Amino acid sequence: MKSKLTGGRFLLRLLAALAFLAILIVNLAPFVWGLLTSLKPARELMVYPPKFVGFSPSVEHYATVFAGTFSTATLNSIIYSVASIVVGILCAILAAYALTRYVFKGKKMLFYVILSGIPLSMGSAAMVVPNYMLFSILGMNNQWYTLPLIYIAYNIPMSVWIMVGGMQGVSYAIEEAAQIDGASKWYIIFCLVPRICMPTIACAALLIFIGAWNEYTVSSVLVNSQSLYPIQVSIYNYIGYFGREWGPLTAAATIAVIPILIVFTILGRMLISGLTAGAVKE
Repeated sequence: MKSKLTGGRFLLRLLAALAFLAILIVNLAPFVWGLLTSLKPARELMVYPPKFVGFSPSVEHYATVFAGTFSTATLNSIIYSVASIVVGILCAILAAYALTRYVFKGKKMLFYVILSGIPLSMGSAAMVVPNYMLFSILGMNNQWYTLPLIYIAYNIPMSVWIMVGGMQGVSYAIEEAAQIDGASKWYIIFCLVPRICMPTIACAALLIFIGAWNEYTVSSVLVNSQSLYPIQVSIYNYIGYFGREWGPLTAAATIAVIPILIVFTILGRMLISGLTAGAVKE
């Protein structure tokens, strides 16, 4: 009986390992192909069968990309993402603190209303037309603040939900002890509680960054000036009417992916701990 159980467990582990390997290949293969293509000289891009080894690496496509407007688009995306993170986290901290520390009429209903906005961060394309009409009426289309406002609005519900889970795990006795020592309310809200909830804040910031950095549909509609384009819209410029510029296209896509990989490598564990914060009550 024991050997059968051991054999069954081994088979399950083998199947799980094979499934993980298949998922890994499916996800990494496009990135590896794009990276290798971006390093090939222009004369070797259309060679058939394609060479994945044995070619002379070149950075000519990266030079072409940064010689154009791509560097401006990259800087724009950094500004949009940082602005969205800073304002979004501040708003989420204030909202989550009020929802977890104060008792007022309609608090539960307000929390449910906020939660109902979470699908916005997942299906932003569904709101493109209403947002375009509203921003057009207000004269806010094609402005430097257009995209940060959209990204903040889309990601605040998810950030508030995550922050509420984190703050529910913070004992109020810590705040009372700080108040006895002379700490102000603002210090508690913006210094003490955030330090305790740092994994939760990192998780919310990471999700906001991913949403702002990877967004394409809304930015392609609400912004039509090249000087305001984010990185994802700028990548699409290399898909022309007469074909794709595979070298610059893969170089730009590789550059766009690198920040996501770096951030996930650094904050990946905080993402898991932040999402599970507040799940266990003491």
